[in-house]
Amino acid sequence: MLRRLGSTTARNLLQPTRSTIAKSARSSAALPQLLSFNASPETTWTTPSKLVQCRGLSSRCLSTAVTSKPIQDSYGGNGVLGIVRETYNKWERRVPLTPEQVRELVQGGYQVLIQPANHRIFTDAEYTAAGATVTENLGDACLILGVKQVANENLLKDKSYMFFSHVIKGQPENMSLLQKLLDDNIRFFDYECITAGGASDGKRLVAFGQFAGIAGMIDTFQAIGQQLLQSGYSTPFLNSPSSYMYRDLVAAKFGVSSMGRDISNGGLPSALEPLVFAFTGAGNVAKGAREIFELLPHKYVKVEDLEELKKTPGPHNFVYGVVIEEKDMVRLKSGDPNADIEKAHYRKSPSAYEPIFHEKVGPHVNVLVNGMYWDQRYPRLLTKEQIKQLYADGNDGLLALADISCDIGGSVEFLEKSTSVEKPYFHYDPVNDEVSDEIKREGITIMGVDILPSELPREASKYFGDALLPLLPGLLDEEASKSSVSSELVSSCITAHGELTEKFKYIDQLKRAVLKEQRAVNAKARLAAVDEQNGTIVQLDGHLFDSGLINNVLDLVEDRGCEVDIIKMEVGGEEGKSHAVLSVTGDQKDGVIAEMKDLVPKLPRAEATCAVYEKGKPAIVTDLNQKQVLVLGAGRVANSFAEYVGRRDDRKVVVCGNVEAEVKSVASEAKFGEGVVFDVTSDTAKLEGLVKDSDIVVSLLPAPFHPMVGNMCIDHGVNMVTASYVSPAVKELQQRCLDAGITILNEVGLDPGMDHMSAMKIMDDVKKRGGTIKHFSSVCGGLPAPEAANNPLMYKFSWSPMGVMTASGNSATYLRDGEVVSVDGSELLNNADDLFGFPTMNLECLPNRDSLIYRELYDIQEADTVFRGTIRFKGFSQLMYGLKRLGLLEGEPCGSENWAGVIENLLAKAGSKNVSDFVRDNCGGSVDAASVAHCLEWLGMNGSDLKVSHPDNIIQSFCSLLENRLLYEGDERDMVLMHHDIRATFPDGTKENHSSSLQVYGHVNQMSAMCQTVGYTAAIGAELILNGDITEKGILTPMTPNIYEKSLDLLEEEGLVFDEFCTVIKP
Repeated sequence: MLRRLGSTTARNLLQPTRSTIAKSARSSAALPQLLSFNASPETTWTTPSKLVQCRGLSSRCLSTAVTSKPIQDSYGGNGVLGIVRETYNKWERRVPLTPEQVRELVQGGYQVLIQPANHRIFTDAEYTAAGATVTENLGDACLILGVKQVANENLLKDKSYMFFSHVIKGQPENMSLLQKLLDDNIRFFDYECITAGGASDGKRLVAFGQFAGIAGMIDTFQAIGQQLLQSGYSTPFLNSPSSYMYRDLVAAKFGVSSMGRDISNGGLPSALEPLVFAFTGAGNVAKGAREIFELLPHKYVKVEDLEELKKTPGPHNFVYGVVIEEKDMVRLKSGDPNADIEKAHYRKSPSAYEPIFHEKVGPHVNVLVNGMYWDQRYPRLLTKEQIKQLYADGNDGLLALADISCDIGGSVEFLEKSTSVEKPYFHYDPVNDEVSDEIKREGITIMGVDILPSELPREASKYFGDALLPLLPGLLDEEASKSSVSSELVSSCITAHGELTEKFKYIDQLKRAVLKEQRAVNAKARLAAVDEQNGTIVQLDGHLFDSGLINNVLDLVEDRGCEVDIIKMEVGGEEGKSHAVLSVTGDQKDGVIAEMKDLVPKLPRAEATCAVYEKGKPAIVTDLNQKQVLVLGAGRVANSFAEYVGRRDDRKVVVCGNVEAEVKSVASEAKFGEGVVFDVTSDTAKLEGLVKDSDIVVSLLPAPFHPMVGNMCIDHGVNMVTASYVSPAVKELQQRCLDAGITILNEVGLDPGMDHMSAMKIMDDVKKRGGTIKHFSSVCGGLPAPEAANNPLMYKFSWSPMGVMTASGNSATYLRDGEVVSVDGSELLNNADDLFGFPTMNLECLPNRDSLIYRELYDIQEADTVFRGTIRFKGFSQLMYGLKRLGLLEGEPCGSENWAGVIENLLAKAGSKNVSDFVRDNCGGSVDAASVAHCLEWLGMNGSDLKVSHPDNIIQSFCSLLENRLLYEGDERDMVLMHHDIRATFPDGTKENHSSSLQVYGHVNQMSAMCQTVGYTAAIGAELILNGDITEKGILTPMTPNIYEKSLDLLEEEGLVFDEFCTVIKP
């Protein structure tokens, strides 16, 4: 029995667990000690060990044990619970609490208000009988429950709500709901986030679990029946109704059992092969599906037996099931392909595995019941290309897909959409990659209903409410809700006090990223719509309404006998300005356009711009007093620069490069962009003319060209920005810059750039509070996203590999525990060590050049550890070391026209018969010979058909080969990782350990992570100069607060956010 707690008997329910965690110091001799202080972001340090963890910098560091900002303040309980009427979908008949569960609350001293509804599985009368009050008005409730999201207009301000919101992945369709929760000061709990002990990886406590599997399996029987009917077979499956057609689960199970008796007694058509159901997943969803499957006459078989099973003649009085495990889905890319799959390793390092389901299982199954967890780190279970190949090979036995997990485009790539309860199926043609609502003979019938538990609302609601009920008193009781909220609920609270709670602040960044993508899509759609118009397209931006400009324009069109169609109208956008796209038609339209041009400057209050669209491209027709930004270089990081700077009406972006397609692409990113195609590095006269006419120059050229451009900028008094390190030649321009009164801002990219700014922010704050930096390590790397690391090197190139190859021979120096460590370039690749800063990935780190110079640059002379490194996936360095030792990174002649001959010559030169012998004799036992051999084979270097590209130079030929073989495919994305580990001491003996991490993914077919991090950072640097935020003259880097503070804030607006933690250790 639940009892309400009075003010005199208040007690804590489901108290948050707090653990004292002792961290043993790592060995100072190990490089991982330099790389990461592994404090878990979920840990609450407690006072007995005098350890405190908090996010951010010192202003947010605490001195006593804490949780996040109290979510209970101002949301006190009053013992009144509300339950909303479900309006999400006509099929949503579930409830968060059944009448019996409501009765238990009422008997415990609580009041329950419930809105009336005729479509619920339980009637209003049943709730009234249980003691609830049926009323439209839930205003007296302190906590309001629903199942699916509540409509924005029905939310009540200053209340606590709990329902499924689907906002935690930044889903764009639900961002308006999230904003409404914030605007209305609603404390919101999401069922999806309620986990055991509040742990991020804990078991979900409040869910509909197995009922999705149960309903999904029942619905799939009808899909099988319809698909078989298209092939001319009538089966008992055709008579199986959908789950929602049964009164309850008992009736549903009886119906399935009856169908099973028909199969057992009469068998399936004799011409049919054995019908095999494959089940993925090990959670409640899969268990529910198998529970229903096992009501049929069935036998479970092993994957190894499937091929022989298929040869068994009919008729069959059984159906067959096979449970798919990790070993049936993937195998290690290197090593023994038959080795057992260690689940922990697979989950930690999915990129080390390749898919095999399509080879091992796919040819033999007829029904795939998919209930597995999947995200983009993992290989897909079945891709479009794989199923197409299966069909091409004659393996077209897959009749139906029941994707109960319903991840659109997820583990099964051809689940292209979700389906509805009333229309639960669609048809997929693998050969032509086509989707149809009509089930056809050739192809696969797919079930992807996304609200399956709603088909069994009675049992699903009881199961759900039983899990939810014990959590409610902590929010309903006045004293309990003011003193403590359970850790399970704290972890599920997304909004409170008009803000995202600390755990969910990342949603804001996801939202910005999604909105940015939507802006890009909308812009393309707008231009496409413009191209379809027959008239002349005019775009107006400014204060169109309060200035009267739009009225004058429309009157002008009408007076001249023309017509106007409004293609798009946005009112009150940025800075209160509006946006209009008009299509003007008529005989006098050219004259009307000319008069518009004259009208705009006559209404200065409008602060308006006017542009004409011709074939999708706007032409500037008014003088905007624009500042001209000259971009030198049109490589892959230039797009983000042009897009950022080019958002403003008062910026004209001029892009220069020698490849016309690249120049046009970059220029098109800007609102007012212009491309100039010429050789920037040789036609100095043309370059100087462009520099002279610009307000700022951004050099994205290779670093050796920066001094030449810098001298031109000095000669003409033009500021300059680069993303490159300050070279000695650039440093020599300091006095000339000061004399000319200009700024050359350098090192505003990723590394260098964001690394300086994020680290200096932490270290300057420590110094300001009297602390001393004793330990500094910073690592960074551009990598393929885990799912794209699908080659032996686990690396890919978005530009020439020569830089990466030559950097692998650079010497390195760093400070470790007061001792200088020097690594010769020839052995750099043999000095990688594990990196623990990103625990979900298997990474390693290489020392990066001279770290000692940063003691002075960062003013941390008292630090006894100073380290900078480069991140790679684990195994890259040892494999590359073997290739380097073999001689593939040398500048010698190839000695053969094909790669097989080159390898043979290199082995002969070393006196080795084969690769295994060479590795054993020349790599000191640190390199796996099989991995080197596999890599050479994968690259195609063991065949005589593959020719070298540069017969006079091995490394150039090898780089050319890597560039061709390690390119990003169209559906792949890159990733940028950065991690700082900074440790400080204070005069009173207090120690602080700061951790700062950045993880950015590229957008498929859009901007890469490298493009975003380099281009946006450089663009922000340019804008700070143009806007007057940076006034210092000379050669600058972003290591001072006036630059890095504003830059980091603006980068955060683009979704580039460092996740920061600070652990305080008291003496």
